Amino acid sequence: MAPLPFNLALVEFLADHRSSLLTSFFLAVTSFGGAGFFLLIAIFIYVAWSKQLAIRLSVLVLLTMALNDILKIAIKNPRPFIREGTWPREWAVSPNQAARLAAEYSTPSGHAMGSSAFYSYLYACIHHRAVRIVAVAAIVLIGISRPYLGVHFAEDVLIGWVFGLAFTLVSIRYGEAIASAWHRLSYPQQIAATVAGCLALWLLAVLLNGRQLSGQPSAVLYYGGFLTGVVLARPLEMRHVNFDPRSANAASKILRYLLSLGMVLCMLFILGKAFGMVADRSSLLWNLAEYLRFTVAGFVAIFVAPLLFTRIGWAKRATSSTN
Repeated sequence: MAPLPFNLALVEFLADHRSSLLTSFFLAVTSFGGAGFFLLIAIFIYVAWSKQLAIRLSVLVLLTMALNDILKIAIKNPRPFIREGTWPREWAVSPNQAARLAAEYSTPSGHAMGSSAFYSYLYACIHHRAVRIVAVAAIVLIGISRPYLGVHFAEDVLIGWVFGLAFTLVSIRYGEAIASAWHRLSYPQQIAATVAGCLALWLLAVLLNGRQLSGQPSAVLYYGGFLTGVVLARPLEMRHVNFDPRSANAASKILRYLLSLGMVLCMLFILGKAFGMVADRSSLLWNLAEYLRFTVAGFVAIFVAPLLFTRIGWAKRATSSTN
């Protein structure tokens, strides 16, 4: 597929007018637009404020990011400066980031698409002026950071914003109906539907990628795996733990957040090392192991960590199942 006729001149203009201060600012801003950061926020909301909001945010952003990678693979538009071969010096990112990004396609921007979905959902659900100002600022600044750093065209950002906002509007408009339909399924049916859906999206990504397992299709497995872990864990947590995220003081909330985050990161690290010893990164076994690794991480975040911090007295059980 031929590269799309996007405006490289604008990206070149921004690259020619960078300053060290502004570059440092946008490097910091762009870090707030990755899937990992969204999940950090969602986990904090889950353990300290609202489990339902955290679950819905997680599902929204995981599906959004998976679909973003599928769209990128389908459109196959290279990033700015790739055709010219000047990306190593034109991109204002670290060499490791540049090497990773150069192997990925550009359209639509994942940062723009993910942030517009995530922060606009927060805007819609949290009726607080400061939160809404921060949400709008985050969407705009994260979007601007991508062409400024040279890693996306402005058109990538605009398309990402459109898709992200559209997903949020659908989620808000039909969220309750979707939730009601979902809860009518049995627990085994929910698991089967999630696994089948995630693997179907991954297979689609592989086919669009020329039947190559390596590269961007792997990211679809990461998002799908964490989503599967959430689906596995949520009913178990409600039945066997059902902690109240608003219980205890601020110090306890911080401790249970740190415990949850630490357990997730440790599990990802341990399983990553273990699976890396038995499977090649380009193999089917490694891809399925990665799906399992992120499934375990999601399960730990939603069920295992709450079970532990409730047992040690850092949270109380809820009096209802609506939190």
